[in-house]
Amino acid sequence: MSMRLLALIAAITAAGCGKAAETPTSPTTTAPTTILFAGTLQPGTTRFYSYTLNTAGTVTAMLASLERSGTPMPNALEIGLGIPAGTGCAVSAALNSSSQLIPHLKQDFGIGTYCVRISDLDGMPAAMNFTIRLIHP
Repeated sequence: MSMRLLALIAAITAAGCGKAAETPTSPTTTAPTTILFAGTLQPGTTRFYSYTLNTAGTVTAMLASLERSGTPMPNALEIGLGIPAGTGCAVSAALNSSSQLIPHLKQDFGIGTYCVRISDLDGMPAAMNFTIRLIHP
């Protein structure tokens, strides 16, 4: 081989060695956030709670528990998701649900402030304690 050819091969090889090796990166994922809202609901009334999303995504709401004097109750209550409006919650999605630890209501939201509402539409016989579980990004 000629000296010129060896010099050319050496120059090409040296040029490729100047790059730093790239380390592959995996996308970062964050675990969903769970919020529990608990209180007492009087017959025929509505309560709501506000929360803030710092990441857009799907929000899931469920009636986690409903009890009176420590006894679980089977009553169905309305759970709704929406946007705070004055002294209430302007619901964009709602459904009637009894307490179960399965997702009842799902809705996609952007970054912002939203609310979850619980309502007694069917006339509970007495005040009941509730817990709403909200899962969001």
